[in-house]
Amino acid sequence: MSEQKVLKCPYCGQGEIITLYTPRTMVTKYGRAGHSKKAINYFIDEKYEIVSIKCPSCGKSKREIEKALKHGKEPSREDIIKRLQEAGLPTKFTSKT
Repeated sequence: MSEQKVLKCPYCGQGEIITLYTPRTMVTKYGRAGHSKKAINYFIDEKYEIVSIKCPSCGKSKREIEKALKHGKEPSREDIIKRLQEAGLPTKFTSKT
């Protein structure tokens, strides 16, 4: 069911990371109460299990790569300021006293 896939590093985009990919599957479980039997179907989400220890090009650890694949990469402070300036919002706040 699992297959080996090679993904690009979410941080640098150059390093190749070896993962085990398990696709989304449907599982049927049977429950019994008294003499009746009931089937319950539910889905198990897709999953990437990282085999590589770290990224060969940027050196990010396995834990950091797993976090970026699961939750997305957090933007740096410079990226946030750049997006604010492009949107026309102020980047320096002054307090009125």
